[in-house]
Amino acid sequence: MRFSSALSPALRRSTRPALVSCSLIALLAGCGGDSVTAVPQRVAVSAAPNGIAVRAADGAVFITDDQTNGVLSSPDGHSFSHYAAVPVVAGQANSLSQLSFADAGALMIERFGFGTVSAVFSITGADTVVPLSGPNPARRRLGLISIGANRLLSTWFIKNGSAPPQGALSLITYDPNAHTAVERDLLTGLGKPVGIAVSGDTVYVSDQANDNIVKASLSALLGGSQAVAPSATLAQINSPDLMAVDTSGILYTKCNTTGLCRIAPDGTISVLANDFQDARGVAVDTPRHLLYAIDRAGSSGGTSYVRIFPLK
Repeated sequence: MRFSSALSPALRRSTRPALVSCSLIALLAGCGGDSVTAVPQRVAVSAAPNGIAVRAADGAVFITDDQTNGVLSSPDGHSFSHYAAVPVVAGQANSLSQLSFADAGALMIERFGFGTVSAVFSITGADTVVPLSGPNPARRRLGLISIGANRLLSTWFIKNGSAPPQGALSLITYDPNAHTAVERDLLTGLGKPVGIAVSGDTVYVSDQANDNIVKASLSALLGGSQAVAPSATLAQINSPDLMAVDTSGILYTKCNTTGLCRIAPDGTISVLANDFQDARGVAVDTPRHLLYAIDRAGSSGGTSYVRIFPLK
């Protein structure tokens, strides 16, 4: 990851003047027509969280935890407890990436794998964790999202020595009973793709190596006979990470060292908060009009949080 202590030139150019003039509290209260309506709650978690997902049916919140190499759950995002343990790789640091709910209710999750043992797992209940066989374990996996019909979109990259990372967006089609899967590349020519979000027929991918968010037609990618390079950029943004999108097509992701930003469908960028330790996963709870964001403690220690932003 590359970090900057100030807003990037692209972010400064893209942010609306009305938002720049607002104080942080006023911004969080909806200054300038922003979608956040109140100062967010900050819930301390005894974990090293990264990914986060919300179950739409009941609002239960699930987060990954690199301390235990597992998943924690909460009925309301305020009190988290053990839900499932993901197999540990001996001699390798724990690093769980995004997680996403499939149509049938299974919680899908990725292990980063550090270039040797990445994997995709299906969690169908408490401590019921099964890997999918088939996906390439040499691909360092970061983003994951279910698009229905036993299909997942996954971002990944390959890193060889000092060479720049080479990454892509792929489609994983799996059999939920046999736990087998096949993978097909859709969007190539990326550096370090991290987050994925889908709004209508548009798929967005955050590329951390190139400090941008690219977009493409999902139906065109799925219907194509071969992978293609990205041809459209939504926004230039410093250090984007995992992403979420709301029903208005507004994206949410990390920006800069301490920021969490929103990106409108026209590419306009505004800062929701600029006091994060390290913004990671984000998730939108549409029925309850909430935005969840991981605020992970730094490597020197401290407390990690789940932050909850009420949305209009």
